[in-house]
Amino acid sequence: MNLKDQLIKARIQLILDRPFYGNLALHLPLEEASYISTFATDGKCILYNKEFAESCNDEDKQFILCHEICHVIFHHCFESRRGEREGERWNFAIDYATNAILKKDFGYVPEGGLYEEKFENMTAEEIYNKLPEMNGKGKGKGGYRIYQKGDITIEIDGKGNITVNGKKIKPFDTHQQVKGSEEEIDELEKEWTIQVAKAYQQAKMAGILPAGMNIFIESLLQPKLDWRTMMKQFLITTAKSDFRWFPPSRRYIHNDMYMPSITDESLGDVVVVIDNSRSTLDAQQKFFSECNGLLQQYDMDMHLIVCDVNVNFYKVYNKGDIIELKHKGGGGTEMKNAWTFIDKKMIDPSVVVCLTDGYTDLKFTSKYPTLWVLCKDSIDIKNIPFGIGVKMKD
Repeated sequence: MNLKDQLIKARIQLILDRPFYGNLALHLPLEEASYISTFATDGKCILYNKEFAESCNDEDKQFILCHEICHVIFHHCFESRRGEREGERWNFAIDYATNAILKKDFGYVPEGGLYEEKFENMTAEEIYNKLPEMNGKGKGKGGYRIYQKGDITIEIDGKGNITVNGKKIKPFDTHQQVKGSEEEIDELEKEWTIQVAKAYQQAKMAGILPAGMNIFIESLLQPKLDWRTMMKQFLITTAKSDFRWFPPSRRYIHNDMYMPSITDESLGDVVVVIDNSRSTLDAQQKFFSECNGLLQQYDMDMHLIVCDVNVNFYKVYNKGDIIELKHKGGGGTEMKNAWTFIDKKMIDPSVVVCLTDGYTDLKFTSKYPTLWVLCKDSIDIKNIPFGIGVKMKD
């Protein structure tokens, strides 16, 4: 089996054993790159040096793939997260943070990897502040550099060999910042936020979220986008990235590898649920305006479900249709009845988007990727039962 197939096999194993990472790995193509010495990611693919990758055993390959995925999950490779921090010191911090998370899942860190038990459950920024400044020559002579702070001593010789507290470090990846125009980078960052949210929801519901991951993911997913952008991004990113195991991708079958295939460019079945209580009436016009904009742009079957205590309206809209509805607000709401209706109708949505104030019985779960659009006078985002939420501020 050649190296590329070995790496694909490692990715398949992640899908089976660690689906949170495995599903995200499918969005990062594997590319050989002779200009790097180990592994790397640019936020668009996973790069690998052939000679180094061949030296890694199967479990190390899986660990390192997850390491690269984590750099994307936590936006380590985006300038927006690094900010004005020293590059070399930041690189140490993000590796410490990433390996501390993965050690809880894998039970080990590959030989030469940066790891300190005291850095567990700490963000890269917190670790960065505990590391010595590395923007000068340090205390060494010639090309030899020594940096010290507290109980951390970092030594780097003229050949770039690294020792931390007397332990030789052999980094298994190099760090690259995402390249492109400001607009392209911003778009990629938004896409990854949605993909991580989707993978997180699926893993959390299945009870297979990697150990220690929820501490960091939930704060990361607190939305920084306005609700219109979040809604559009969630819809097109999640629906267009809908992988299916049947039929499998024909690209790998000849090697006895079964990988999921991606569906066509249609957004497929999209369910929009409207909480028809009085508190959402002012928000409905703005919300339907966004739905109509999406219907003009994308091929889809938009299933509109309007619900108060019971489902009182249902209609399917297609590309080019216009939603022209004016509902009188009801009293109480039972939003779980909308999800029961989805199952009863045997709809298999790629996504569900729900406009609500959240003041209803939310003690239920769903297997569908869900975005909760909360109107102004609504529950706190942290109280949504699954999926991700965003609040209307206008």
